[in-house]
Amino acid sequence: MMNRTAHLVARGFEVLIVACLAIMGILVFGNVVLRYAFNSGIAISEELSRLLFVWLIFMGAVLASARRIHIGFDTLQRAIGPRARRTLVVFTGVLILAGCGVFIIGGWRQTLINLGNTYPVLGISYAWLYGAALVFGVALIFPVCNNIRRALVGIDDGLTEDLADRIEGLAERIEDDAADVAAPKRGR
Repeated sequence: MMNRTAHLVARGFEVLIVACLAIMGILVFGNVVLRYAFNSGIAISEELSRLLFVWLIFMGAVLASARRIHIGFDTLQRAIGPRARRTLVVFTGVLILAGCGVFIIGGWRQTLINLGNTYPVLGISYAWLYGAALVFGVALIFPVCNNIRRALVGIDDGLTEDLADRIEGLAERIEDDAADVAAPKRGR
C-alpha cells in the first residue's frame, strides 16, 4: 500500500514537472516570437514562468530525493563498510530533516507575510511563490524518512549507489532486453 502511494505521488510530481516545463517553454518561446515578429508579447509570461520555475525546481528536488538520484560525493562512503555507510545515511537524513523544518517554518511564515502582496501582472498572491518552500519541506520528509528507515533495518541496496553505476546498469539492462527481443527474429 505504501509503495503504491509513493509511486502515485512520484508520478504526480512527474506530471506536474512536465506540465510546468511545457507551459514555461510555450510562454517563453511564444513571447520571444511575439516580441520580435509582432512587437507584442504575453504580459504574464515572465511572472508565470518564474513562478513555475520555482515550483519545478522544488518538485524536482523531492523527486530526485525519492529516487535517490541526487548528485553527491561518495568517496567517503565507498571507503567505509556497510554499517558505517548506513550510519552516515541516518546522520545526513537527520540533518536533512532539520533542513525540512527550516523550510516548513520559513515557508509558512513567508506565505503568511505575502498573502496580501500580489504579482503586478498575474494578480495572484506572492504566497504561491513561498508556498513552494512549504510544500517542499513537507514532501521531502517522506523520502528522507524512508531512507533512514531502510538504513536502520539494514537495507543497503541503492542507498548510496553511484549515479554513474545506476546509469550503466540501466544501459546494460536495456541492451539485454533489446538482445532478447532481437534473438527470436534472427532464429527464423
